[in-house]
Amino acid sequence: MAFAPLSGLLRNSARKRGIASQVEAAMILEFFKQVARDCFGDEALKLMRPLYVKGDVLTIAVLSPAFAQELKLRESEITRAINEKMAFVVVKHLRLLS
Repeated sequence: MAFAPLSGLLRNSARKRGIASQVEAAMILEFFKQVARDCFGDEALKLMRPLYVKGDVLTIAVLSPAFAQELKLRESEITRAINEKMAFVVVKHLRLLS
């Protein structure tokens, strides 16, 4: 008997219970925090907060307009890293609220 990856089991369980989209959204928000920490460092997390995912757009609240511009400039890098962690394309754009 082979072991199944935990991520696959969680997805299947969430899908059966009808909460797959909520679990996926929570994973995307957490992956964004990891990617942001890798790109900008721990201090940057004080300047932004991922809020929600709607469709293929991740909405982020940003305290600094200058930092919002930096996020927008690195949008493709950030979305690519999130999608790699999710193992499929879920985020195509960032929506920044400042």
